[in-house]
Amino acid sequence: MSIHLTVLCENSVDKVSPYGLLGEHGFSCHLKTPDGDFLFDTGGGMTILNNAKLMGIDFSKLQGIIFSHGHFDHTGGLKQILEKTGKIPIYAHPDLFSTHYSKNSGKIHNIGIPWTQAELEKLGANFKLSAAPYEVTPGLLLSGEVPRISKVETGDPNLLSMSKSGEQLTDPLCDDLSLFIKTSKGLVILLGCAHAGLLNIIDHAINVTGEKKIHMILGGTHLKFCSDEQMTATLNRLEELDVDRIGASHCTGLRGARMLAERFGERFSSASVGVEIVF
Repeated sequence: MSIHLTVLCENSVDKVSPYGLLGEHGFSCHLKTPDGDFLFDTGGGMTILNNAKLMGIDFSKLQGIIFSHGHFDHTGGLKQILEKTGKIPIYAHPDLFSTHYSKNSGKIHNIGIPWTQAELEKLGANFKLSAAPYEVTPGLLLSGEVPRISKVETGDPNLLSMSKSGEQLTDPLCDDLSLFIKTSKGLVILLGCAHAGLLNIIDHAINVTGEKKIHMILGGTHLKFCSDEQMTATLNRLEELDVDRIGASHCTGLRGARMLAERFGERFSSASVGVEIVF
């Protein structure tokens, strides 16, 4: 039995065949498993239908949709997907619809999920929200809320939430989840943005799955926004664990990707639109 993973939405495009694949700021990954097809995030909504059609992916066959967190660039394609699926389970954290803002050049931008829960439920979304680890199907474990233990992972100060009184607060992003995939070669950790911190996510993955071997880490690592101290600690931990493969996407950034590539050589790759991996 195998799991076939296809990157559908990402900032860049890996290949020109089939011609017409498009990149956008965001992330989405399709998983074909022995227990059915699942979608991890939906990108920002600009490219997912185009790319899925070209990659031969039929959303009407989806058994469920999994969300890493409630930012628009990971949830923006949901309405389009629901038009293809009808009623479908959606797995996420209870804070999926919490307020999410970013501060850029002194301006505040709303970057949360673009619709209310009620609007999406009318279209067929059946939300299964859990802060605890949740087995979506055998071999696919949604992380649940990740404990924030690492002292070097302090989060992105430009990401904000709003109190009921309108006060700006640092966004704790409690809804940040990852997907842990069990394979014969070890654990695969699929990331949305790793807002919880890659070090925290790795330790949590080992604790909740009991798997000590990490075969691959794939997705957005948020290293674009980290300190030098966090970058060094992350690189050292990945080397210590002897991770077989690292597929960097989205919010990893050029600096993060360069440093990962320099340290891990052929074990590093870009997980761009069109990348297909079979475990």
